[in-house]
Amino acid sequence: MNLSNHREKSIVVKKFGGTSVGSVDRIEGVAQRIVQDIESGQQPIIVLSAMSGETNRLIRMASEVNPNYRGRAYDMLLASGEQVSISLLAMALEKRGYSAKPLLAYQIGIKTSAIFSNARIQSIDTKKIQSVLDAGEIPIIAGFQGLTGEDITTLGRGGSDTTAVAIASALNSTVCEIFTDVPAIFTADPRIVKKAKELKQLSFEEMMEMASLGSKVLHYRSVELAAKFGVKIHLRSTFEQREGTWVVPEGETMEAPVVSSVTHDPSIAIIKIFPLPWNEGFMADLFFELSEKNVVVDIITQSHNEEGQRLAFSVSESDVPRALEIVNKLKPETSNVDVMKEVTKISAVGVGMKNHTGVAARFFKTLYAKNIPIHLVTTSEIKMSAVVAKKHLVEAANALHTEFGLDQ
Repeated sequence: MNLSNHREKSIVVKKFGGTSVGSVDRIEGVAQRIVQDIESGQQPIIVLSAMSGETNRLIRMASEVNPNYRGRAYDMLLASGEQVSISLLAMALEKRGYSAKPLLAYQIGIKTSAIFSNARIQSIDTKKIQSVLDAGEIPIIAGFQGLTGEDITTLGRGGSDTTAVAIASALNSTVCEIFTDVPAIFTADPRIVKKAKELKQLSFEEMMEMASLGSKVLHYRSVELAAKFGVKIHLRSTFEQREGTWVVPEGETMEAPVVSSVTHDPSIAIIKIFPLPWNEGFMADLFFELSEKNVVVDIITQSHNEEGQRLAFSVSESDVPRALEIVNKLKPETSNVDVMKEVTKISAVGVGMKNHTGVAARFFKTLYAKNIPIHLVTTSEIKMSAVVAKKHLVEAANALHTEFGLDQ
């Protein structure tokens, strides 16, 4: 079926995650859902992730060949996963009588920065997408990838979310649908907090904090883009016909509770260095080198005693080898380095914190009551985070969820 005679249809960008297209049967299910949406009056633009497990498989193979390599060949390898899923979905739609065109990033002009494995989208040429729509075809676009010069780049974990929102914003769309294997965003990870509840609505600000603090439901940069361009995100289940969670501007949210969610990030590590010289030159050099190597530093603490300066900072576990290489290159011979890996960052998030006092007191009192030691702390206007041992995660998450009234 050709859609060119249905210009009145509303254009909607829809992204389907890896679990949504994790098998041929699931791809067939996605195709059927798209057909239903077309019949209800939509003109969809589809963005796909690779089939679930495929990117991990490609990363494992790359690591077997060269574990420290992150360059053009690495990104070309990882980008191949989406080529498979978009081709299969296009075939499934053609079988149902709908003309579909699978498109890689270079075909629609998704230009990015030149940072391999963690590139940022700089621009999208919408003329190609529009020409496909005008021809009455369904664009099936590979997420997670872009182009710098003649080289393929990838956007990092969850990058297909960012592709979808970027396309929606480039087309001046006000909504982007993100389909996944969960029905909504929850007040906590329901796998560790059994009383976690679905959230009907969140602000961009809350969702960005949650994404940066370990929530894997949406990619941080996708929410950042959505906030910048005013694209509302509707996170929904691929496998259920109902609404999920809307991520919207703060002014459109209902009256916010003090805390909206408790989230955690189990993939961090702490690097401790002691003793260090009293001057600040070491820290200036260290954090400059870390940034040059694209190592993201989260929490930093620094203190003095009579023996010297003590420094601790957190990074993702995957960045520990690169970070240690830099630390060992710059540190004085007299300094000791310690790495703590069995830790997790647990956080309470909510825009309601802006207007309520006592959140920190309740947060720390709750952890103290459970005899949970805290290694590092960081705060912002709408979040309170602490790094604790992984063995305390379940107890801490449930206690905080109860303390801030999220069980009801």
